[in-house]
Amino acid sequence: MKVRPVKPHFFKPIQPGFKHALKIPVGFLKYLKGYKKEHAILRKDGKKWLVKVNGYQLEEGWGKFAEEHDLQLGDMLVFRHEGNMEFEVTIFDSSHCDREYAEYMLDEEEANNVEFKDKPSAEADTHNPFGQSHFLCTVRPYCLKGYLCIPTRFAAENGLTNKNCGLIIRDERQRSWNLRLYTSCSRVYIGGIWGEFRVANDLKVGDRIMFEIVTNGEKPIWKFHDISIKPSDMIPLNAQVSTPTSGDNDLPYFISTIKPYSIKKSVLYFPLDFAKSNGLINRKCEMILKDEAQRSWSVWLGRDAHHFGIIRGWTKFRAANCLQVGDVYKFELITNAKIPIAYFRCKCSSKVAKREDH
Repeated sequence: MKVRPVKPHFFKPIQPGFKHALKIPVGFLKYLKGYKKEHAILRKDGKKWLVKVNGYQLEEGWGKFAEEHDLQLGDMLVFRHEGNMEFEVTIFDSSHCDREYAEYMLDEEEANNVEFKDKPSAEADTHNPFGQSHFLCTVRPYCLKGYLCIPTRFAAENGLTNKNCGLIIRDERQRSWNLRLYTSCSRVYIGGIWGEFRVANDLKVGDRIMFEIVTNGEKPIWKFHDISIKPSDMIPLNAQVSTPTSGDNDLPYFISTIKPYSIKKSVLYFPLDFAKSNGLINRKCEMILKDEAQRSWSVWLGRDAHHFGIIRGWTKFRAANCLQVGDVYKFELITNAKIPIAYFRCKCSSKVAKREDH
């Protein structure tokens, strides 16, 4: 005598065309007798999705569930009927590992729009502002749960696969964080005190972030950069501004650091006090910018919303001088004629000049 399961369930592999509808196996319909089959409720991680049922197909609402869980061909789903047309859904990826939605997603190279670079050659280094092997990714909802998934190819090419070790990450404020690298279901993750790290660096869903390998020994050391554009990044915070007084031979200048916005966007903003005190604030004109290799660059000054600074030509100057987030620089105004001339001093600029001389 067959015993009716208390909570019957069925398995469904994800096959082509799955985004439009999903069929409930005909053999499972016997367990749904007596229930109204107009709608079903899918449950996952405490959330619910209302899905329209047409005959024995999940239709309207199913596409949203599939999209929010990044379902892909080859995945296996288990639907457990909890009664009253409510189904608890468990997702298995192609490696047959059962994970939360957060862990289950496409390889980050595709799903997270991840970019990564191996350590470049000396020739490529002048065009790449980040000299070491690194990857960029977008903070996804799962990152708020205590871990970050590392791109599979990046992990493989940097010998991180199957690692289970400590990881030191230095953030943009030069604080060191002791986290952990671990492997689960063939994927490599950053864990440990990731939650504390995320909160301390004010990371939110949608932020673009970058990790750069400094050393890759038994306990790797990485550098962290937040390259998303945030309101607090749109002005040179903590810039030191100097305007000479009468009889002073020093040139007006300000000292600041390269912010994430000036890597993401093709602009460099000036402190408003500096722009106003030197009569630049209402100008829209060419400027000659000189670097420490005594090269001259034509850039364009102007307004960008409530900000003022270099709005064109900055990208080429930045790339040629290998400027990175966190670099300290001094911007010195030489003349403020019809075409202003300024001097941009940065340690990394002098390194580029020495390398090119050789």
